[in-house]
Amino acid sequence: MRNLLGPGLCFALVAATATAAPLTPDQKTRIRAIVAEARTKAPAPSTSVAVVVDGQLAYAEAFGLADLDPARPATPETRYDIGSVSKQFTAAAVMLMVQDGKLSLDDKVGRFLPKLARADKVTIRHLLSHTAGYRDYWSDASGAEEMGAPIAHQTLVDRWGAQPTAFEPGSTWDYSNTNYAIAGRIVEIVSDRPLAEVLAERVFQPLGMTGAIDSDGLPTGARDAARYTRNLLGPARPATNPARGWAFAAGGLSMTASDLARWDASLIRRSLLAPASYDAMTRETILTDGKGSGYGLGLYVDGAPGHRRVYHNGFAPGVITENRIYPDDGVAVVVTVNAEFGMAVPDIAEGIEKLLLPVAFPKPATFGEPDPPKTTRGPSPLIRAYVDQLRAGRLDRRRLTRQASAYFTPEVLADYRDSLSRLGPPKRFVMLRRERMGDVDVSLFELTWPGQRVLGILRLRDDGKVTDLSLMAF
Repeated sequence: MRNLLGPGLCFALVAATATAAPLTPDQKTRIRAIVAEARTKAPAPSTSVAVVVDGQLAYAEAFGLADLDPARPATPETRYDIGSVSKQFTAAAVMLMVQDGKLSLDDKVGRFLPKLARADKVTIRHLLSHTAGYRDYWSDASGAEEMGAPIAHQTLVDRWGAQPTAFEPGSTWDYSNTNYAIAGRIVEIVSDRPLAEVLAERVFQPLGMTGAIDSDGLPTGARDAARYTRNLLGPARPATNPARGWAFAAGGLSMTASDLARWDASLIRRSLLAPASYDAMTRETILTDGKGSGYGLGLYVDGAPGHRRVYHNGFAPGVITENRIYPDDGVAVVVTVNAEFGMAVPDIAEGIEKLLLPVAFPKPATFGEPDPPKTTRGPSPLIRAYVDQLRAGRLDRRRLTRQASAYFTPEVLADYRDSLSRLGPPKRFVMLRRERMGDVDVSLFELTWPGQRVLGILRLRDDGKVTDLSLMAF
């Protein structure tokens, strides 16, 4: 969820909406400079930016190449997978069902899906606020061979929703895509329609989001940005999208940056949903111990004094998206790239944020990076051994699952070998986090060199087989 590309910038500008306060020429110049600097440090093939001012789309511009081979320039009409930014749309679909009187946020999931774990305790509100306790299917299945085959929405829900919950509903915040798969399935049950149809008719069409589609598991089309990944510091290579059904309500949408900005503008103006629905989505969820969760319904919630902010980021194979909304300021910032490597997206979003709202916002929460290390103890000998094997361009395939072994092609191994050989011995090698996910032991570790940071993950089954081993440069 990578080769350093030359500048190759392609500019395309959309005129400001007639009723929007236009950005000044200096602001546009400074935005381009922010993008150029970020793309130099972390050059994704293409970058698309959209900005809302006074609750209206005021600016949209695209940079770089939507596809490398054959070369195809990105434009403001280029569509990108938005990953988990899709969750706010699933939350909106649920709120539409609430407005229709078909369900309540405090309904137990057992009313609709009685076979789920704790179905008599978990509410729809718990699902949308990530306080239900269901295990995250994406983390659980990311190394599984099955993600290459389509899965039915109900099958996805039945498999992961039936597993024991990790905590008492409402007591803890824990990000889980399973929550949104269940919520999306409930929308389909009560509306008797696919979630994608509900969104198209009741959200995308009314807001003029003409490029927004359900892209879950679909191949890249002529209007879409191709997806790129990178094996550590190796060249950009096409990324593989999981099969149909896996992204679903947790991350199955694609749209242009301008489409997403139109949604942001509607949230600022409160023009689509009922006021109570917007209040529910943007209000921080409070846990049973009285502590704040930092999350509403499909949106993170924070801000600086006098400046509320709601936002979400999205990571998917070959794409990263950042969507930040400032309801009281009438401002929103959208940034998306067709690469899953580097830090260009948050750097650009933060730069534009400071340009338009020069106040001290906190660093947004993200599930793309780990928490800072709580210890400086070194990784286990096993992790070190695997990193040494990657540096040598080989792995003991007897210790890999079939899917993991298939991933490490000669090309992938060569990328890792060349990258680690170029960097030399790391100056720092520490464990960041270790936790259990079902029958898998997950270790997150960090390697650092002067000017280079690398995050690593190792997923090890109880039978000793590696389901996932990867390193990502930041």
